[in-house]
Parts: sequence; C-alpha cells; structure tokens
Amino acid sequence: MKKQKMAVCFALLLALAGCSTQQAQTEAAPKQQQSQTATQNQPEQTQQIAVQEGGTLYLCMRNALTLNPILNEDASVDSILKLIYMPLIKLDQNHKPAPSIAQSWSFDETGTVLSMNLRSDIMWQNGTNLTADDVIFSLQALDRAGENAVYKDCMAYISNYTKTGNYSLDITFRQNFSGNLYALQMPIISRAYYGSGNLQQSENDMIPMGNGYFQFEKYVPAKEMVLNRCNSSFGTLAHIDKIVVTLSTDEATDLYSFEQGLTDLLAVSASDMGKSDNESNTKYYEYTTNYFDFVGFNFTKSLFQDSNVRKAIASALPKQSILENVYLSRGSATESFVNPNYWFYEPNVTEYPFSIEQARAYLQASNWRDTNDDTILDRTTNELTETFQMSILYNTENEIRKQIAIRLADELRGIGAEVHLDGQPYDVYVQKLQSGEFDLFVGGWQFSVVPDYSFMLHSSQVGQTNYMRYQNADMDALLEAAYGSVQEEDIKLAYSNLQKKIGEELPFISVAFRNSVLLSSDRVYGEVKPLESNIYDNINEWFLYEEPAS
Repeated sequence: MKKQKMAVCFALLLALAGCSTQQAQTEAAPKQQQSQTATQNQPEQTQQIAVQEGGTLYLCMRNALTLNPILNEDASVDSILKLIYMPLIKLDQNHKPAPSIAQSWSFDETGTVLSMNLRSDIMWQNGTNLTADDVIFSLQALDRAGENAVYKDCMAYISNYTKTGNYSLDITFRQNFSGNLYALQMPIISRAYYGSGNLQQSENDMIPMGNGYFQFEKYVPAKEMVLNRCNSSFGTLAHIDKIVVTLSTDEATDLYSFEQGLTDLLAVSASDMGKSDNESNTKYYEYTTNYFDFVGFNFTKSLFQDSNVRKAIASALPKQSILENVYLSRGSATESFVNPNYWFYEPNVTEYPFSIEQARAYLQASNWRDTNDDTILDRTTNELTETFQMSILYNTENEIRKQIAIRLADELRGIGAEVHLDGQPYDVYVQKLQSGEFDLFVGGWQFSVVPDYSFMLHSSQVGQTNYMRYQNADMDALLEAAYGSVQEEDIKLAYSNLQKKIGEELPFISVAFRNSVLLSSDRVYGEVKPLESNIYDNINEWFLYEEPAS
C-alpha cells in the first residue's frame, strides 16, 4: 500500500477520486449524530463502571523507516507518534486552534508576526525542560526534512522564526492568512536529544523521546513497538499502563487483526463498517471528517444563470432521505461548505429544505411551463425556446455519488425535467469536469485541516479547480476577506458573511459531511472522542475494563 501523507498543512486536497481510496469511499451521518458520538453496541452501563488502572492496549501501524516525528513520512506511524509527542498547537473538538505546548499567542498589527509564549512546565521524558530552543530546532529540522515528511508543508506558510526568550519566540508568516495557526500543529523534538550531528543519521532516530502521555520502551522491526505510560506535564496520568503496537503491512491485515481480537482499535470509513465480522463485541465511535459532498452547476450553461432554477434543483434534492438511505445515517447534513462542528460555522444561512411544491414555485416564477403537454417544462424568452433538460455527471466507482445522482434525477423528472444520467469512469469524469462537458455533477472535496476554500469558487480558479466556472466579484472579495483575516473575531465574521453569501447565491448545493468510525473492542471504556486529525486525541481519559473472573 502506498504510504499516505496526512493532510496536516496542505491548503487543499482534491478528493474527486472514486471509491479506490478510503477518503472517497467514506459514508456519512445525520446532523444530530455528529462527531464524538458512540453509537450501536455501546453498552449503556459504560458510565457506571468505575475507572480501572492498568492493562495493555493493542494498536497497529506500518513498519517505520524512522520514529522521528519530524522526518516520518507515514500517516499510520504519525498517529502512534502522537501518543509520545504533543503538538505545538492542537485542535479542539470544534476544530479551533487551542493551547498545547504553546499556552498563548498574539499577532502584531500587520497580521504576519506571531508572538508565542510556551508553557514553562513542559518536561521531556528524560527530565529536562522543553524550551524555545527546542521549537526553533524543530522548525529548522522540518525545513530540512524530505519533501514527503508528514508535516513538511507546514513550512510553506512560515518565512522566519526568532527566539525572544527561554519560553517565547516570534514566528513570521509569508502573508496574512486565516489558516496560519493551523500550520503549527506540528510535533516538537528535543534539541539536546537530537541535535548532535546529522538528524537523518542520528543514533536516536529509532528511539523516540517525547513529552506526551506515553514513552517509548522498544521497537522490534517487522513485529511490534511497545510504549509505557509516564508522568506527563499535561495535567493527567493516563489510565492505560502499556500500549503494544503491532507492525502490519496493509489495511486488510489491520482488519483481520481487529476481527481476531489481536488489536483493540481500528479506524475505518463508514462504508467499510460491514467488512468487520466482529460486530457483536464491537463499539462504534463516529467522528466527523472534512470530506464534503455537493452538487455542482456548470455556470457556462445559460440554464443555471437563473437563480430560480438553481433554487428549484436544491429544493428537489431529498437530502434527508439520501442521508438516511445512502449514507446510512452516518454524517452531517449541511447547508454550508463549512463543517457544522467547526467554530466558524454559520448556522443562519438560507436553507432549501426538500419541497417539490417549492421547487415548482421557483420554476413558475421563471416562467417554466409545460406548454405542449409532453410532461417536460419549457419556456420562450425573446423568441428563444428552451426545454428544461439537463445531465448529471458522476463517477461510477463511487456508489454514494451514483445514488445521489439517481435520486436527484428522479425528483427532477417529477417536476418536469428531462434528465440524463452520465455515469463515467473516474478518468473520464475528471476529463469532463476539466473541459466543461457537463450540466450538473456530483462531487466531493477532502478539505485540508488548514481552512481555505478559494479554490472552489474564486474567479482566478476558473479552468483549474473551480470546475463550476462560477465568477462573481462580490464572492471573490468575501473569499479574499476570509483568507486574509487573522484575528479570531475577524475570521468568524468573514466566514459568516461568506457562508451567507453562498446560501443566497447558491453556486452549488451542499449535501453532507461524511463521518468515519473508530471501531473499538469491548475492553475500551471512557469518553472516547476521536478527531480526524488525531483519533487518540483524549486517550488519557480512556481505560480498559476486564470482567472479574467468575
């Protein structure tokens, strides 16, 4: 299996691919079942069981070429290294930058220089203090790391960094950008521990020494890595005593190990849920992802220049039925391109609930009538007669997109549209998007952790990633304001204005954000709150429960 590069600091990741990738296969769930919700098979007595100390948790990852989190290029290894290393800045449950090693920060009046204060009580696992020298060293190391390092693209946002005190530094960014703080979700390594000689050839390369809830014990190539809990500077001691990480070769092996009870946790897309045969002893923890599904218009077609037509199509999309029957109720229905769990999500946007009556009213307002009793609407404007007809493009490898297209087509036919379904292999699908050979299309984006949505709608991206060919000067200005905002209140206002404008203009129809699922053995208890950016986010609050011997 190809090594996956985590979308930690990319401005965007295109996820129009078919079901050959995990991200493109993910299904989704209803808004009331948003992230961090334990569903199905979760014992009701969980909260009544007293916390137990100790025990061994079994996880899995790929064989590691390095255990230095700055140099590592593998996503599964990075997930495990998060148990050993805390980030400079973390994301909270609302996707908002929150203190971790850094305890506070502020931007200067230009919005490009960040003054950061570190906690002075963070200890490395060898008993020494973490200081600004370690942060500077980590930034320098990441700057020199290979192009495929998981966190490499964080440095694309940073132009300079300067130590201002033992526990403070200034970081200068290349430009004002609302996502700059997100680029600091990087692990920090010890200068004293790694700093002598070539980092790539360090004798400590396979002996990680961090500052998290667990510390390294041993690594046996092609077999396992073992971690032990340790005293942490972050407020609590983990309940779990030991973690044994099995080294596996691929996702199929991961699934087999989980089914056989050899591992305790497995993160899967919702569409992979049915592949596990271990359901009777399995708990499910759903968490929201950044995978966004939508229906896009081709704005070079005169039909979609009419906002009433776009609103009619939006009103004819049976979103709730799709959510329940296509996504199997795993995801969040949305009227916005911003995930409903995010701190800058705007709930007060124009909504288009499913209503055939309203869809017909929108069309009648634009003079669409069935004038020749052939069940297909038409209209004549300035002696030009149009027929209400369209095609819906989707890629055949993606069953979710196929079902969205089919169900939308059925409803549109019911209101007088002539609809052709254009299912194509992924390569042809992309070619048609790029060349503009479509009317409507069902698409999806795997948004980066770093918020930037300009690629979807900005006029400068027409012919590139703005497949809808949408151009609007006011929208461009709102996108630029959201991109360039730095202060928290400015970011929230800018994204509120942008979401409201999109609701009014309707350049695309939002469908849902998909959920993923953390499968867990029945040994794992506590309030498990996985995040897409870190499925072990609050592992210090988990515990293992074994039934007393009878």
